[in-house]
Amino acid sequence: MSNPAQLKAEADALIARGKALIATDLPQATDLLNQAVKLYWAAGEYYSAAAQTGNYGWALRRMGRPDLARPYLARAAEIFTDLGLTDFAERHQAAADDIAADLTPEFLAGLPPMVRRAIEQQDGAALQFAINALPPDEQQMVIDRLAAIGLISLADDDDTVGQAVQQFEPLLQAIAAVARGDERERPDVEQALNDLERKGWRIRKAVHQIWQGERRRQRLTYGLDEIDTALVNRILDILAEAQPT
Repeated sequence: MSNPAQLKAEADALIARGKALIATDLPQATDLLNQAVKLYWAAGEYYSAAAQTGNYGWALRRMGRPDLARPYLARAAEIFTDLGLTDFAERHQAAADDIAADLTPEFLAGLPPMVRRAIEQQDGAALQFAINALPPDEQQMVIDRLAAIGLISLADDDDTVGQAVQQFEPLLQAIAAVARGDERERPDVEQALNDLERKGWRIRKAVHQIWQGERRRQRLTYGLDEIDTALVNRILDILAEAQPT
């Protein structure tokens, strides 16, 4: 039987194949996504399941297919809610609900011709080319308008990691406080860590090692995904900041 790391690697490979096919073979890309999500669930990688489901929705919006994107964005919002990532959940649900606007004829008419044609032709590559060809001031205006309706996403992977760390900052501060010898919040922290473990996060073992005095980043983050690694590194940064110079 495959272990969680192998399952995640298989899922990541399917996602990569799907990204390469989405513009030319949408049914196949969708099938690859569905296969990958099942593997993420089997591996306990619930964040990856949410993120890749959401990414597929955003990709469909960039292709000018918000109608197809909505169920993926809504499903991602559900998983993010279960994980306690409310900011991510709200962002994906807002896009699914089209609370800002939609691709109405009036909206399209207000876009530069090359941008409008790319959206109408559902050509993501042409849309990116058309945006890049605009003068800087007009380019920013178009990007802002398309982002407002969820047709394009302004967040990259670094933004996602940063938002996750920010959202968990109070817990990370409490973990660091326990590591410094303040045991008052330890029961609440232990409960929070157990809850996160059930939801697919993998930082509890590293936290216990930190409490036991371990500070080597490579050892603490070995085998963790990008988000969990960032959370552990933030705990170590908090502890380092508190050390006297």
